[in-house]
Amino acid sequence: MIRYLSTVLFLIIGFVTSCSQAPESKKLIDETNAAKVKARQLASDAGRKWNQAKEKNESGDQAEHDRLIEEAAKLYGQSSETFEKAASTAKELAKLNTPAWYAEYFGLQSRLMSNLAELAAGARDELLTRNASVPSDSEIQSKKDNLKRINEENEKLRKQIAAIESRQDIVLIKE
Repeated sequence: MIRYLSTVLFLIIGFVTSCSQAPESKKLIDETNAAKVKARQLASDAGRKWNQAKEKNESGDQAEHDRLIEEAAKLYGQSSETFEKAASTAKELAKLNTPAWYAEYFGLQSRLMSNLAELAAGARDELLTRNASVPSDSEIQSKKDNLKRINEENEKLRKQIAAIESRQDIVLIKE
C-alpha cells in the first residue's frame, strides 16, 4: 500500500512539475520564434537598403548612397542584437530539460542564432568599413574565410536540428 501511494505521489508530482514548466517553455518558444522572425525581417530590410545604396552610387548620388549605407548598417546591427536575444532565449529553454531532448535541441538552436547574429554584425561592419575606406586584400580574405566557416557550421547545425525534429516529429523553432 505504501509503495502504491508513493508511486502515485511520484506521478502526481512529476505531472504537476511538467505542467508548470509547459507554459514557461511555450512562452519562451514563442519569444524565440518572434525574435527570429523580427531579426530576419530587419536583415531583409537592410539588404534592400544596401541594394538601393548601390544604385545611388552608380547614379552618382553619393550623399544618398552614404545615408542608405548608414541605414543598412543600423538595420544589420538591430538584426544582430535581435538574433542574440533569440539565442539567449533558446539557451534558457535548453536549461529546462523537460522533455530531455530540449537541452540538445535548444542548445543547437542557440548556437545557430548566435552565428546568424555574427553574420548580421559582420555585414554591418563590412558596410561601415567599405563606406569609410577600401579594405585590404587580407581583410577581405579574412572576412570571406570567416563567412565560409560560419556558413559551414550553420549547415551542420541545421542538419542536427532537422534530425531531432524528425525524431521528435515536431518543429518548435521555425526556420
